[in-house]
Amino acid sequence: MFSRSNLLLQELLRKNSSRNLSFKQIRDIKPILTRNLAWFSRQPIKQNFGAKLKRRLRNFLIVTVVGAGSYYGYRSYKNHRWSKEMLESDQTIGTKPRIVVLGTGWGAVPLLKHLDNQKYEVVCVSPRNYFLMTPLLPSVSVGTVETRTVIESIRSLVGPRVKYVEAHCVDIDPKTKTITCNSDGSNLVARGDDVKTVIKPSKREGGASSRIIKDSARTRPQFEMKYDILVVAIGSENNTFNIPGVEEHAHFLKELLDARRIRSAISDAFESAMTPSQTEEERKRLLHFVVVGGGPTGVEFAAELADLVREDLHHYFPRLVAQDVKITLIEALDHVLSMMDKQISDYTEKHFHRENIDVLMNTFVKAVKQNEVVIQFKGSNELTSIPCSIVVWATGIKARPLTNRIREIIGLKSQTNRMGILTDRYLRAKGVEDGSIFAIGDCATIEQVKLVDQIQSLFEEADTQHRGALDLQQFKSLVERKIIEFPQLEIFSKQIEKTFQEADKNKSGFLTLATLHSALEKADKKNRALPATAQVASQEGRYIADLLNQLPSLTVADFQQQNLKPFRYKHMGSLAYVGGDSAVLDFTGTKPLLDFFNLQPLSGRSAAYLWKSFYFTEMFSGRTKTLLAFDWLRTHLYGRDISRY
Repeated sequence: MFSRSNLLLQELLRKNSSRNLSFKQIRDIKPILTRNLAWFSRQPIKQNFGAKLKRRLRNFLIVTVVGAGSYYGYRSYKNHRWSKEMLESDQTIGTKPRIVVLGTGWGAVPLLKHLDNQKYEVVCVSPRNYFLMTPLLPSVSVGTVETRTVIESIRSLVGPRVKYVEAHCVDIDPKTKTITCNSDGSNLVARGDDVKTVIKPSKREGGASSRIIKDSARTRPQFEMKYDILVVAIGSENNTFNIPGVEEHAHFLKELLDARRIRSAISDAFESAMTPSQTEEERKRLLHFVVVGGGPTGVEFAAELADLVREDLHHYFPRLVAQDVKITLIEALDHVLSMMDKQISDYTEKHFHRENIDVLMNTFVKAVKQNEVVIQFKGSNELTSIPCSIVVWATGIKARPLTNRIREIIGLKSQTNRMGILTDRYLRAKGVEDGSIFAIGDCATIEQVKLVDQIQSLFEEADTQHRGALDLQQFKSLVERKIIEFPQLEIFSKQIEKTFQEADKNKSGFLTLATLHSALEKADKKNRALPATAQVASQEGRYIADLLNQLPSLTVADFQQQNLKPFRYKHMGSLAYVGGDSAVLDFTGTKPLLDFFNLQPLSGRSAAYLWKSFYFTEMFSGRTKTLLAFDWLRTHLYGRDISRY
């Protein structure tokens, strides 16, 4: 390689002899050629330390200057574009149809992010000015993840073209298409997340771990706002089932303020147990934590609490953890995580036993007191008292007062479901003539149309030959044509011939009206209301955005005539963290691709990695993704912060 370099130099000297190029100048080129040829031949170049350091510092300086300049230019461009879009949005107020969205949760945010802002004027109204990553609240309640990690400002999420108003909607008028916010000032929006919880004076006495301060910095005068389309996405609230003492003495786990209160209460319990004059009986009561509800929220909180005790509190309170700490999970059914596969339920119960979490199944809570929980076992009339200091209530949800108010305004004759606002297959509220109100998420439920109620018309439509019976081809055609209108027919789509043969008990090759009725009745029994999960709300929000973007005009009432497809939920699987770096994943009912591979439920550490990966990707912004990654790393390296603040 180097001999070729010398030959090249001689050739350059010969060819440039006629030019004014000295041998000294040619000799100066040799080190450059030698260095480059040596790099290609992967031969090290001898350089002293000072030269290497100087070159690396120069390269680092160049990269730093270029990177800083690029970032500054990007930020300047982004700020300029933000200001420009906000100004353009202000100038077009009142010139476009207005869509008002109530809420900033899992249903509202995908809707706000994907609505066509060039086509509509979009306004968001909510008392909470941030999006909350609710599945990570159990992690926040024990300090695994910090509070700022799970929230993101709604303004930064949805962009400058969406107007946000921090207010509490209290009334609507479908006739004039008007919403009323913040009533008459008697319900001031105070500090915290849940207006009802904050305004209502706390009834806790003697050892309460938190207090509420009322001030006048966040008063909201009453105002009214017109809308062309109203989307209700206000979620739900905890259901106490009218059990005495729950509202006063139990912690909920639905808002950020709930997680902060639980974290403070756990610290209070351990510090109180360390008081020298504390009796042994009182220590055991203080360090007994009860979780009511064996769903994903209750299971994940019990798992996170067990991790906190084993990994962090054990170092600071070794005697208390070894002798007095106890975690009890109470479930009314015969197994936990009842919405998942039975294998997952069995694994979770065995895993909880290893994690020293007591699981009481077939157990009902009859009352919650400040120092105890009163329970009753199934099949027994005897009441049992469980002394404890902290009760976390994670059993179910119910409609918010505003949801019930909207149902009453629309009319209870059409709004027959007490769980939420009843909608059609396009998520439009039933009973609103012009179809100007949509409802999504936990505050809504889709009307389940039964096949047997329309069996006569379905049979006559399918019986094209008017024989009074359907053959296999006609039955198959009926299923394929009506599967979009009746999603419960999907259970027949994969095994039409088998379903036909089972219904045709006489082996005649035809289905009469009576035999078709029995087949369709089985499909109706499989039809269930969609679960109140973030997954459902997110898909509904995205669907409404796409639907409104496709509409040629808001006056269009017949969506089917416009070839607009109704909403269909696609289950992506269920997952839950069960502690000890383990999680469970259930793929039952997932997309056809996963069903084709017949994926079995996953559990253990590999499932925990998938659990973390899923929630990491679900974070809405790069800021929260970064904070979440650093929180997990901080917890792994340094442990959780156990200070109370």
